[in-house]
Amino acid sequence: MATKNKNKNKKEKKTISKTQPPAYRWVWVGLIVLAFVLGLAVRFYDLKDAPLDFHPTRQLHSALIARGMYYQTLADAPEWQKALSYKQWQKEGLIEPQIMERLTALTYQVIGSEQLWAARVWAILFWTLGGVFLCLLANELFGLAGAALGVIYFMLWPYAVTSSRAFQPESLMVAAIIFGLWAAMRWMKQPSWGRLVLAGLSCGVAIYIKSVAVFFIAPALAGLLLSAYSFKELLRNKQVWVLFVLAIAPYLAYHVYAMYVLKLLESQFSLRFFPNLWKDPVFYLQWVGQIKSVMGLEVFLTALVGILVLPQKPWKGMLIGLLVGYLIYGFTFSYHISTHDYYQMPMLAVTALGLAAMFDFVISRLPKVNAFNLGAIALVLAGFMLLKAWDARVTFKKVDYHNETRFWEKLGDQLGHDSRVTGLLTDYGYRLAYWGWMDVDPWMQTSDISLREMAGSEVDINAAFQKEVAGRDYFVVTLLGDFEKQPELKAALNAAYPLIETNDEVLIYDLRGQAQ
Repeated sequence: MATKNKNKNKKEKKTISKTQPPAYRWVWVGLIVLAFVLGLAVRFYDLKDAPLDFHPTRQLHSALIARGMYYQTLADAPEWQKALSYKQWQKEGLIEPQIMERLTALTYQVIGSEQLWAARVWAILFWTLGGVFLCLLANELFGLAGAALGVIYFMLWPYAVTSSRAFQPESLMVAAIIFGLWAAMRWMKQPSWGRLVLAGLSCGVAIYIKSVAVFFIAPALAGLLLSAYSFKELLRNKQVWVLFVLAIAPYLAYHVYAMYVLKLLESQFSLRFFPNLWKDPVFYLQWVGQIKSVMGLEVFLTALVGILVLPQKPWKGMLIGLLVGYLIYGFTFSYHISTHDYYQMPMLAVTALGLAAMFDFVISRLPKVNAFNLGAIALVLAGFMLLKAWDARVTFKKVDYHNETRFWEKLGDQLGHDSRVTGLLTDYGYRLAYWGWMDVDPWMQTSDISLREMAGSEVDINAAFQKEVAGRDYFVVTLLGDFEKQPELKAALNAAYPLIETNDEVLIYDLRGQAQ
């Protein structure tokens, strides 16, 4: 099988378009370097502002975990902060291996203080590393011209810039997926046990980082292998079986340990699957809306065409496998794919590869490639990069969250850090928990009530309210609009508890007293 594969690849290399004369390679290299320089520069701009620009609930979840880890290493921290930070850490539960959180906590130890920008640095570095391997993969498959456009998109597309600064594992997962595909490509081109182990373990690490990576890794590998070999050949090949074991072993070991030994993953499978949405046209419209806001609909369709016109069979199979995996992923997590934009993040890499394929297809068919038209293309791409980098800078500059964090710090001081709080709170109380240093259990928003009803659960507001306020000191409302949409909650609070503070930003009910 290995000999057959090598012969296939030798034949295939002749069909891969070499779109640039050797003398013009510096143009594409220069564009790639510029993309990385601008991409890094704009990501490091406004680095120290609070992480409230992108899904703050998810980012502050990780921030609480990292702080809990860090404070347990401090000998001179106040005991109440050590106890509260540990409690907050444990309350967050286990969604996936806490790699980003552990790295951030270790960084806090190295720099000597808790600085949330450290998490941003890790996310940026992982995304950039993913860009490096995307460049290597695209260059191998489509040449430098395709690699240049793929890297430009990956590093400077607006959503990619913002999302790749976030304190969550997506940047690391996307980088690991790309590395796994690159390693699999190298093994496919020149099979050896060393390359096999690298491919298998890198794919396994991607799935271990965040289990949803399996929806991209598994179909991509299947498409790659089935495009080159028959099913019977694959079943008889030892390397394929070893690849499968290496790819699944890390997460399988983690899942068994966390689920059945620690018993920490049971809740991660609730409110996840909504097959009833498949028959709702609104679901598909929302999904398309997410594609438009994350990848750009026209850009995504262009990338799709690039994948479909790709002549090289194994690589086309790999990319089509990624698309099939995305569809399975979307239908499996139908609610989240249509409402949570960061569920689309792996597709930024797939779109970049599709654009690389399309650009190679177009450039290789130009009637004449000379210094003039190549220079014109380079100027257009360089202008695009500068424009996108400037737009991202303007977006970061016009928002300042310092007053926001001070508001929550003052509210925490006002309520008392030893108070137990519930309420209808911004970002489910994460801002108050983190900057206010408080033990917070949030009340349901109207969207949460709708989600439970969609899942077939009956929500008894009165029973839930009595359970929530038991043993609590305050009910705090900062989502004033949502509060007005919950008349039962409002009536229950006004009937039983005194409103001790009211203004344009917050309502505070004292759950220890009785309404007058």
